[in-house]
Amino acid sequence: MGVRAPRVALVSEMTRFDDESLSKLSLSGFELRPAHHLAHARDEAALVRGLSGAWAVVAGVEKYSAQVLAQLRTLRVIARTGVGFDNVDLVAATQQKILVVTTPDANTESVADFTIGLMLATVRHLVRADQEVRSGRWRSGVLTGDLYDATVGLIGLGRVGTAVARRLVGFHCRILAADPAADPDKCRELKIELLPISQVLSQVDILSIHVPLNRDTKHLIGSDELNRLRPGAVLVNTSRGGVVNELSLLEALRSGHLAGAALDVFENEPLIRDHPLLTMANVVTTGHVAAFSRMAAHRTVTAIADALIEVANDKVPIGCVNPEAF
Repeated sequence: MGVRAPRVALVSEMTRFDDESLSKLSLSGFELRPAHHLAHARDEAALVRGLSGAWAVVAGVEKYSAQVLAQLRTLRVIARTGVGFDNVDLVAATQQKILVVTTPDANTESVADFTIGLMLATVRHLVRADQEVRSGRWRSGVLTGDLYDATVGLIGLGRVGTAVARRLVGFHCRILAADPAADPDKCRELKIELLPISQVLSQVDILSIHVPLNRDTKHLIGSDELNRLRPGAVLVNTSRGGVVNELSLLEALRSGHLAGAALDVFENEPLIRDHPLLTMANVVTTGHVAAFSRMAAHRTVTAIADALIEVANDKVPIGCVNPEAF
C-alpha cells in the first residue's frame, strides 16, 4: 500500500494477551506501537496525538468521530476486537478511505458462555449468596428462581444469540426470539419460537439482548418494553449498553417490576463509581468482559493480524464492513 513498514497502534487491551498472533505482524514487516492508554480515551485531541502516524489501529471502545478521523491522515484501517463498530463514524471513515474491520465469530462462544453465566448469577442470586457467606451469614432462607425449564427470550438471533440458544437447549428452556432476519432452519433445529418482540416480552422469565447498537436499536428496550415483561422477570445484556434505556431500567428495578438484571455493558463506559445501578442488590454488573477470555483473545487477535496482512497485500479481509472504502 505504498508503506514500507506500516505502523499499527495497539489500543485494544486484547492485544496485551496474544504475543504469538502479534508476532505474525512483526514478521510481516509491521511496526507495532502499544497505545493501550487510549482504550477509554474521551479526549479527542489526546486520541489524535496518540495515533499520529498510524497506518492501522487495533481499536478499543474509544470513539472515532468525523473530527478525529479527519486529523488521522495516515490511517487506513480501524480493526475492532469484536463485531461492534458503533464507536466509529462509518460514513466519515468510508469517505476518507479508511477500512473498518471487525472479527466476526472470533468471540461468539466466549460471549455465549458468559451470557449463560450471567443468567445463572441473576436467577440464582450467586453474588448475594457469596456476599452473605463472606459477611458471616450462611443462608438467607430466600428461595431463588431456576434457569432449568425457564422461558427465555432472545432479542437478536445472530451468531451470539444462536450460540446462547444452543446452550439453553441443555437447560430444557422454552426459547423465544425476535429477529426478522433469523434463519428458519436453525430455529427449527433448536426449537426456537420466532415471534414479534411484543409477544416475546410478555412471556419470558429471562430477556437476553443480542443486537448491535445502531439508529434502529438505540433504546430498543425502554419503559414500554420493560413494562410488557412479566412481573419478576430478569434482563441480561451482553450486547451494547445503549440498546437498553438505563433510566427506564432503573425505574423498573426500583419498582420491583423486574426481579433483577445482569449487565456487562452500559450506556457510558467505564461505569462511574456512584452510578445508581451499583447500589442495587438485585443487579449483577461486570465491566464489558464477556469476550475477555483466553480463547476469545487468541481468536480475535489472530483474525486481526490476518486481516491487516490481507489489507497490506491489497485484499479486502473478511469482516470488513465498508469494502467500498478500499
